[in-house]
Amino acid sequence: MRNAIVIALMLCVPVFSHGAETYPSKSVRVVVPFAPGGSVDTTARVISQQLTEQLGRQFIVDNRTGASGTIANAIVAKSAPDGYTLMMADTSTAIAGSLFKSLPFDVARDFAPITEIMRAPQVMVVNASLNVSTLKDFLALAQANPGKFNYGSAGSGGALHLTAELFKMAAKVNLTHVPYKGGGEAIAALMGGQTHVQISTLPTVLAAIKSEKVRALAVASDGKRLPALPNVPSMSEAGVPGMTAYVWYGLVGPAGMPKRVVSLLNAEAIKAITVPVVRDRFAAQGAEIVGSTPEEFGKYLRQELQRWSAVIKTAGITPE
Repeated sequence: MRNAIVIALMLCVPVFSHGAETYPSKSVRVVVPFAPGGSVDTTARVISQQLTEQLGRQFIVDNRTGASGTIANAIVAKSAPDGYTLMMADTSTAIAGSLFKSLPFDVARDFAPITEIMRAPQVMVVNASLNVSTLKDFLALAQANPGKFNYGSAGSGGALHLTAELFKMAAKVNLTHVPYKGGGEAIAALMGGQTHVQISTLPTVLAAIKSEKVRALAVASDGKRLPALPNVPSMSEAGVPGMTAYVWYGLVGPAGMPKRVVSLLNAEAIKAITVPVVRDRFAAQGAEIVGSTPEEFGKYLRQELQRWSAVIKTAGITPE
């Protein structure tokens, strides 16, 4: 009789375990809206590898490119909210809602924020042959010659394009936009003299700054100087207040994910970015580690939606 009871209890165990299934019990897909090799992809791969080690299940990066990242956004927004499909979102996620006329998802409604991983400050650089050494010098030159100087970006409607438009508003200066197919092409054009100025993420331009192929005038940080560029003032120090702009990276999932799964992913992602090898890799790129709560990241995402919507409207950028 005793053996029969033991056997019966053993048969019941899978049922009880299934009812309180430990997450994750299988591989997790981390969708990336852009091609391999870029900053969003690199961030996703570093975090995914660390989460794999911490949780004992594979976190697999899945690059789904196209339509300025909106294809990947739509895939994740419509996925089952079970925690097995996530996305490495970035600034373009906040921009998309205002840039495109119609989307099969709503950024504010259809995503569950998990945590902001990090943010990368942007740097204003000029061609080394341009006869300016400070932001004040450049503004005086540009204001005396409205429309004569141009700036490159990684494409129309992207974060770098909109940041430059934000700068034009803040500094009250007229610059001409020249879009390129990517950040690498844009910085090559700046070094080659085809463009005069560019606002770009620090990792993209740091090598060119160090080799003196371009000159850094100011960083678009929130008043702080960057450890990688201690002699370069912030925009506010240089005389352009209100010009704070970061490219950020954060982990999200579909709306409706169980709170316990969101909480676990939040805790594990924050743990991942504090691992020395991960932290040092991001710091070497000039990035600032964040590790926010889901509530903090959700609030920041809503603020970004409003901010870039206003920039797009004021700059007259037509949604595609």
